[in-house]
Amino acid sequence: MKIGIITDTHDNKALLKKAIEVFAEHHVDCVLHAGDITSPSSAQALAEIDHARFIAVFGNCDCDSSSLESVVSCHKGEIHMGVYKGNIGDKKLLMAHDPRALGDMAVTGDFDLIVYGHTHVQDIHRDGNTLVINPGQSWAVVLDLENMDYETILLQ
Repeated sequence: MKIGIITDTHDNKALLKKAIEVFAEHHVDCVLHAGDITSPSSAQALAEIDHARFIAVFGNCDCDSSSLESVVSCHKGEIHMGVYKGNIGDKKLLMAHDPRALGDMAVTGDFDLIVYGHTHVQDIHRDGNTLVINPGQSWAVVLDLENMDYETILLQ
């Protein structure tokens, strides 16, 4: 299973178009967005990626939350306030926009994958058995959940 991960797209149409192309090319099964989508049209474009589940969290610049939620749910996607905890395949996921919202949860070792955004700076590292990913603004990450290998792709 392949996962596409982005954050802080801030309604940048060129960046979104490139991300959608990258995710389609890699045949991702799920797209994770760690917040600051900004507009419903951007959320719709991401939620419409063929055969890919869409899961997002709200960011501090996602002011029109009801419209974002409506568009995402219309496409059978999910968008969550605060911290999202869930499963993708057999992996436990923790995702938030602001890394401060993760608190001590990030260091428990209870999650296979932690995704966050907000800083606009790429940060990808392993903490024990946990892979932590902040793609950074203008980057996408394609993650193979089977072996937890990833590729970073510049979207500009």
